[in-house]
Amino acid sequence: MIAIKHVSQVFAVGKGERHVALSDISLDLRDGEFISILGPSGCGKSTLLYIVGGFVKQTSGSVEIDGRPVTGPGPDRGPVFQEFALYPWKTVLGNVAYGLRQQGVARAPAEARARELLAMVGLSGYENFYAKQLSGGMKQRVAIARTLAYNPAVLLMDEPFGALDAHTRNRLQNDLLKIWERDRKSVLFVTHSVEEAVYLSDRVVVLTKSPGRIKEIVNIDLPRPRVRAELLLNPRYQQYVIDIEAMIDNQPEQEEAA
Repeated sequence: MIAIKHVSQVFAVGKGERHVALSDISLDLRDGEFISILGPSGCGKSTLLYIVGGFVKQTSGSVEIDGRPVTGPGPDRGPVFQEFALYPWKTVLGNVAYGLRQQGVARAPAEARARELLAMVGLSGYENFYAKQLSGGMKQRVAIARTLAYNPAVLLMDEPFGALDAHTRNRLQNDLLKIWERDRKSVLFVTHSVEEAVYLSDRVVVLTKSPGRIKEIVNIDLPRPRVRAELLLNPRYQQYVIDIEAMIDNQPEQEEAA
């Protein structure tokens, strides 16, 4: 579904200085696949996601979706970021229905679809609340429902649970997996948490220190649907976490300089 081919990204910083954020990234995301991107801070994980989303233009290389080059944002890609980015002047229902209304869907069917999605993410009864009246976890549920409303083929998720407490984060991970099992959308998921990546993903892409290159791609061979309590006792799950953490921590210093 997504073909990332030899993508590099260089940013201008200061007078004549350049920062290489990404170097020669090639990666395919298959239809219905869940891929997580891990790596040290500053390795370009989010930059890669923004390039796929069409928010940032790569310096070199190409990104294609179903054979078509990415030239900017589009409804086929649904972003969900750590910042909830809800419209404070709209109700929960209005936020979720907003994208549909912008696409020309009449109010009644747009709000009906929004109510279905709010029920799916456990927010029935909160339709008339405003963002300031919601907890962080509830805001992120609204953000996910709003993105799902216009039915993107791909979810681009940039540390969507990073600002949440551990209990809420675990619950939303479970909710996301249920949604993914039901709809099987392609997901590109950026995270700092090795445990989160192993729990959610079909494959985990480990990037090097800056400039970000692909160090290794790990196939996660764990049964689905996944049950957290069972995985925590699974030696294979534990070994994935240990091995991937070692990949991130034990990187030669020359990979940091460029």
